[in-house]
Amino acid sequence: MHHRKLLCLAISATVLATGAHAQQSIIEEVTVTAQKREQNMQDVSVAVSAFSGDAIDRMGFEEGLDITQQVPNMSFFAIFGEASSPSISLRGVSLVNFSDSWESPVSIYVDDVYRGNPAGSAIQLFDLERVEVLRGPQGTIYGRNTTGGLVHYVSRKPTETFEGRVSASFGSYGEQIYQGVLSGPLSDSVRGRLALKRSLDDGWQTNVLDRQKLNDTDHLGYRGQLEFDIGQDSTLLLSAHGSQADQATVGFAHMGYLDPDDLSRTCSVSRIQSGQCSSNTFGFTGDDAVEGKYGPEHVASSASGGLATEIDTFGLSARFEVPLSDNVVLTSITAYEALEKFLQDDGDGTEVIWFDEQYSVDAAQYTQEIRLNGSTLDSNWVAGLYYYDDSRDLITQAPTTADAEAFGGFFHEEFVDLETQSWAVFGQYEWDFAPQLTGIVGARYTREDRDFEQRSPVSFYSPPVEGAGDLSENALTGRIGLDWRPMPGTLVYGNISTGFKSGGFSGSYNASQAALAPVTSEDVINYELGVKTAWADGRYRLNASAYRYDIEDFQAQVFQTVETGSIITNAGDVRGIGVELELTAQLSDNFELIGGLGVLDTEFSSDQVFDVAGDFYTLEGNELPSAPGVNANMVARYYVGLGEYGELAFQADYTWQDDHYLQIENDPYSYHDSYGLGNAKVSWHSITGAYTIEAFVNNLTDEQYFTYQNTLGEDWGYGVWGKPRTYGAKFTWNLQ
Repeated sequence: MHHRKLLCLAISATVLATGAHAQQSIIEEVTVTAQKREQNMQDVSVAVSAFSGDAIDRMGFEEGLDITQQVPNMSFFAIFGEASSPSISLRGVSLVNFSDSWESPVSIYVDDVYRGNPAGSAIQLFDLERVEVLRGPQGTIYGRNTTGGLVHYVSRKPTETFEGRVSASFGSYGEQIYQGVLSGPLSDSVRGRLALKRSLDDGWQTNVLDRQKLNDTDHLGYRGQLEFDIGQDSTLLLSAHGSQADQATVGFAHMGYLDPDDLSRTCSVSRIQSGQCSSNTFGFTGDDAVEGKYGPEHVASSASGGLATEIDTFGLSARFEVPLSDNVVLTSITAYEALEKFLQDDGDGTEVIWFDEQYSVDAAQYTQEIRLNGSTLDSNWVAGLYYYDDSRDLITQAPTTADAEAFGGFFHEEFVDLETQSWAVFGQYEWDFAPQLTGIVGARYTREDRDFEQRSPVSFYSPPVEGAGDLSENALTGRIGLDWRPMPGTLVYGNISTGFKSGGFSGSYNASQAALAPVTSEDVINYELGVKTAWADGRYRLNASAYRYDIEDFQAQVFQTVETGSIITNAGDVRGIGVELELTAQLSDNFELIGGLGVLDTEFSSDQVFDVAGDFYTLEGNELPSAPGVNANMVARYYVGLGEYGELAFQADYTWQDDHYLQIENDPYSYHDSYGLGNAKVSWHSITGAYTIEAFVNNLTDEQYFTYQNTLGEDWGYGVWGKPRTYGAKFTWNLQ
C-alpha cells in the first residue's frame, strides 16, 4: 500500500496555493466514494469527475444541471424546461423519454440514496460536500438501472464545532436566491445541521399574445440532519429533506415548417428554427420573427401568465455505521422518498386551446442497502444487499383543467398505476497481488418485477387504449479490472464492465394496444483504458480515458404524431467509441486552469423506421441524441492579492458543443448547430474569509440554443430554449 500513500502525498500538493488565495482555489484534493469507500479521486480506477462543495460555490453552480458544463461527454436536454424531468446524457447515453413511468440510465444519488423518478433530478445545489460524476456503466457496487453512469450529490454533515453561513444573490429578471446553514454540537454525543435555500424570479420569458411574463419561479430546498454517537465507535445519521418547486411551465418555441410565400414547400431548417416559417395546422406565420419577437425571451402561450409546473419532494433517511472489527465496517442505509408533480404544457402556442395537456404524478419509493466494507494489508472488499420498492400513480389529461370546462370536460384521460420491486446482491474484491499491480473483480445479481395497469375512460383514440401487464427480469452484471502504478502519482487502468437497465411500460399518450406491451431490458458492455497522472509536485494533473461500449436493445420513446401518439421501443443496438481528457494546472501562485475534452462517436444498428413530418427515417447509422462528436470545457481563475484588504479573484469559464441532433430519428428539424456558452465572474474575499462579494454574468454572449426539439405534425413542432444572458451579484457571510 506504500505506493498509494506516495500518490496521496503528491496529489495533496495540488492545493499548495501558498499565497493568500489558497482558501479560494478550485483545484483541490477531492476524496470520493466511487467504490463505496473513501479514496483520493486520483486513486480510483474509473472515469470520475468530482467537485468539492467549495469549488461548486466558487464556480457559481446553483442547479444540478450546471455541472454538465464542466464534465467531458456530459450534457442534458430538457423536454419541459430545466425544472421538470431533465435528461442527463453521459457518453451519449440518456433517457430518450418524457414519460414519468420510466427510470434514467444515468442515475441520480443523494447521500447514497437512489432517486428513481427523473423529475427529482432537477435539484437545487446547496450545502454540499462534493458532487461525483461516474461515467460508464456502474453495474457492480452501484447498479440501479445504470447503463450510462451516475451523479452522486453528497451533503455536508453535522460538525463538531459551530459553523454557519448566509448568502444572498440578486440578478436578472428579478432573481433572488437566499441560503443559510447552521451546524454544530447539541450535546457531547449529538450534532445537528440545518440548511435552507430559497430561489425566486419573475420569469425570463414573455408571452407575445398578451405580454404577460412566463416561467416565473419560486423554489425552496431544505435539509435537516442529526448525527448521534452510539457506543464507542458507531454513528447514526438521520436526515429529513425536501423541496418545493412552483413555477410557470417554460414557453415553447413553436415552429411552422412551411414557406410562408409558398405553403406547398418546406422551409430550410435554419429558417424553421429562427421562426420565419408557417403552419397550416395552427396558422403559424413568420410575422413575429420579422417584428423581432421570436427568441428565447418571447414565446407564445394560450394561458395568460403561463401554465403551472409544481414539483414537491420529501425524504427521510437513516444511515447507521458500526465497526465489527478493526478492518470491517457494517453500513445500513434506509430511505423513503416521495414526489408529487403537476405539470401543464402548451403544445400549440395559439389562443385556441387544443394541444394543451397536463401530467400528474404521485410517487413513493423505499430503499434499503446493507453492506460490509473490509480491508487487509493487501486487499479491499465490499459486499452487500439492496432492495428497492417504487409505486407511481400517473394521470395524463387534455386539455388543462382550466380549459376543460370549455370542452365539456377532458377529451383525453389516462390513469396509470405502476409498481416496481427490485433486489440485488453485490460484491467487489481488490487485491494488490504485486507491488505495482492490483486486480479487481466484482459482480451484481439483480431481480426486477414490474406491474402495470392503464385505464382510459375518455380518449380521442378509438377505441381507448386500456390494459394491464407485468414484467420480470434478472441480470448478472459486473466488472473485471487491472490497475498498474508504475511510479508515484501515476495510475494506469483497464476495465471491462457491464450494466443492465430493466424494461418497463409506457405511461403517456399510448396510441395502440400494442404500445402497452412491455419493453425489455437494455444491456451494455464497456471496454475502457485510462491513465491518471500528477507531476511537478502535484501542480499539474492529467486524466485520460478511451472506451468502447455496445448496447443491446437501447430503450427509447418515439413520438409519431398527435393522432398516433408515442411508443416506447427497444430501438436497436448502439455502438459508442470515445476519448476523454481532464486537466488541472496550477500555472502560478495566482493563476489556475481546469480543462476538459470529450470526443464521441455513436452509431445505431437498427431496421426500425419512423415517420417524422410525413417523411420516413431509419435509425440505421444514426447517432444518439444530445451526443455531440466533440465537446470542450474550461475554467480559468486568476487572483490579485490586496494585502490586509483581502483578495480579488477573476474567473472565466466556457463550454462548447459540436453540432448534434436532439431526436433519435436524426431528422433535419432536430439538428442543432455547434454552440458555446461562456460565463464570467469577479469576486472579493476578505482576508479572514468571513466575507465574499461577487458579480457575475452567465451566457455572456447571449447565445441562443435549444435544449430540446419535437416534431408534432407534418408542418409544425416546437423547441425548448436555453436561458439567455443573465447577470447578478452575491454576498456571503461565513459565521465564525
